[in-house]
Amino acid sequence: MLNTTDNMLIERGLQVAESRIFRQNKIWARHADEKPDVAASLMRTIRELHRRLPPDRDLSALSIGSGDEPQFRLLEATFQNGLCLYDLDAAALAVVRERIERQMIERVTLAQGDFNNDFRDADAAELALAAKLGGRRFDLLTLHHCLYYSDASNWPGLISALYESVLAPSGAMHMAMMSAREDREGTTTWLYNHFTEKFFGSGTNQDLLLLEDDLAAHPSFKNAQILSESSEVRFWVDNFERYMAVVWMIMLYPDGHRYTVDQRVEIIEFVIQRFWRPRRPLVQVQDYLTVFKAT
Repeated sequence: MLNTTDNMLIERGLQVAESRIFRQNKIWARHADEKPDVAASLMRTIRELHRRLPPDRDLSALSIGSGDEPQFRLLEATFQNGLCLYDLDAAALAVVRERIERQMIERVTLAQGDFNNDFRDADAAELALAAKLGGRRFDLLTLHHCLYYSDASNWPGLISALYESVLAPSGAMHMAMMSAREDREGTTTWLYNHFTEKFFGSGTNQDLLLLEDDLAAHPSFKNAQILSESSEVRFWVDNFERYMAVVWMIMLYPDGHRYTVDQRVEIIEFVIQRFWRPRRPLVQVQDYLTVFKAT
């Protein structure tokens, strides 16, 4: 039996459900330890990249699905030969554009596009490189939590196109995603699968570690070095709207799935009973995949 407080929380949860993905991600970035975790893994990749290249060479980077880019300061400071932030969401890019203009930053450029279309194969990637990305290849490509919006069956072709047509010789690709293999109750993977299996009959098949096996067998990556690692991060914020905004991000609503109103109410009620009332942080196991291009 729901009480008045529960009904108020449900209404607040429904109101925040339509928030933009970059705003949801901003809450996640501020109240979770996930972005420092991504930065630590990314820095290991950057250190190795520097080790492989001449010490006096300035590097360039492309962040695909950048959003309003929580790693902006790290990437802008590290890649003196230019940083390009690429995203579909014009509002997210507008946030970065304001910062670039306010701080008079000259090394950062912005590009808008759908990575599923622009990099669907080598020919499309070459066209996008010339038309949107300045025509030069990049030493580092990052794909942080954007592959959720691509069918896993398309990943090998997508990553191959980027590797062959956009990544510079001796460059590196760094990818991060929520683990698809985690099944502990209370983790973000478990929460996502619990409702998508119930409502749609299928959970996530977006397994970054499985992509590692696919790439290892792909002819384009015959001489590449492919590395993987996993870690655990936590999220909590003492504000129900912000907590639910991150839950909707994890549930890929509204950009990935369109839950009905009744389904949204069921998700909110579940979160109230199993997470919010017990003050239970969300735990996320995330996988990293790094590909170093053959020299």
